[in-house]
Amino acid sequence: PTEARLPPSTTWLQSYAVAEAKFFRHVARQAPPRSCHLKCLRLCARLLEGSGFSSYALKTTVMHLLTLIPLSEWQPGYLLLRLDDIMNYLRCCLEEKLLKHFFFGNEDMPEEISLPPGFQGAQPLNLFQHLAQDPAAQIEAMQEFEQLNHYL
Repeated sequence: PTEARLPPSTTWLQSYAVAEAKFFRHVARQAPPRSCHLKCLRLCARLLEGSGFSSYALKTTVMHLLTLIPLSEWQPGYLLLRLDDIMNYLRCCLEEKLLKHFFFGNEDMPEEISLPPGFQGAQPLNLFQHLAQDPAAQIEAMQEFEQLNHYL
């Protein structure tokens, strides 16, 4: 409310937590029983822990793949294939220095996920913009990724 008194230094950051929760609920309703998408997310997050890769980049990668790969292909028996898909997608994004934000301008967004109109028509943000601007950072990220991928 406008009548609330907040210190002038208070900053409100944009959050996509509600949209993410809606998306994952949508996936849970559509996916086969015991779908491996959350297990993939947890395993990859554990692998990337302590690395230069953000958990948000990983979550974005998985969300994109959940719209690209049919949900029927996320059965528990496909766990290793999906882990491989996640790492390959992330590698391609690193090579191209482009990982599109999931909620801005995403034409593959399920209709059940209602976003403000500005999100739908917006140009996708590049979460790897820093890599596009700094070739040394991109080379370093690729090297770190290859080391991590070796463990998987």
